[in-house]
Amino acid sequence: MIAEPVNRVLGAATGIDDQSLETHAARRRAADVAFLIVVGAVLLFGLYSMLAYIAHGPQGLAVLGQAFGLGFLTFLRVVIVVAVSSVIWIPVGVWIGFSPRVAQFMQPVVQVLASFPANFVFPFAIVVFLDLGISLNFGSIVLMALGTQWYVLFNVIAGASAVPSDLREVMVNLDVHGRDRWRRLILPGIFPAYVTGAITAAGGAWNASIVAEIVRYNGQVLTARGLGSFIAENTGNLPSLLAGLLVMAVYVTGLNALLWRRLYKLAETRYALA
Repeated sequence: MIAEPVNRVLGAATGIDDQSLETHAARRRAADVAFLIVVGAVLLFGLYSMLAYIAHGPQGLAVLGQAFGLGFLTFLRVVIVVAVSSVIWIPVGVWIGFSPRVAQFMQPVVQVLASFPANFVFPFAIVVFLDLGISLNFGSIVLMALGTQWYVLFNVIAGASAVPSDLREVMVNLDVHGRDRWRRLILPGIFPAYVTGAITAAGGAWNASIVAEIVRYNGQVLTARGLGSFIAENTGNLPSLLAGLLVMAVYVTGLNALLWRRLYKLAETRYALA
């Protein structure tokens, strides 16, 4: 009903009749479908080739099951890293973002800490783990967090700074403090930025697991059971290496589809300030 008048207006303005517009739209849809078919075929062929190559490896396709099991252990570490980073840095980020004077002083400090290579701290952390008798199965969580926790902090600071000052003043005038202030203003205000930071931190933690779950120090090799150490140990075994990378891609994309995309949609539809 509405498309016909619109097509007539466009036709009158451009000199193109309704039939030409419909033909053009049909061609565009056909081109989009053809493009999707080609891309899908290429991806399927690539996946088939990778699985066939893995199947001819020493362990065959059974290596995928091993990688998935180890991937679940790394997944638990990623969840802990994101959860602990959120508990620690959300209050700090809100404090910095809500205080321009504090932000002026603290942001350069945070940037210096975040830019410092986390790998340089690993030897000192390993010494502490050895002295305290901490297994790398647990210590790797700390190593993964050293380089990824800052994503949560930076984005929370940005989200808190974007909260309009008049909303904060309204909360003060209405005498809303404590838990109610966090529930009504702060958490909804920083939620979109926090989701971005949590996604980035999770992705960084998956990558960091490759160097955090197996560490060489002073002639010793400390290993944590997980997908990261599996990938690092199989750098010379291409079929197993591809299996590990494929499983990590499945975990990351699966989490994006099942969790992060839904949180993004919630942030855009319910908690967007604009």
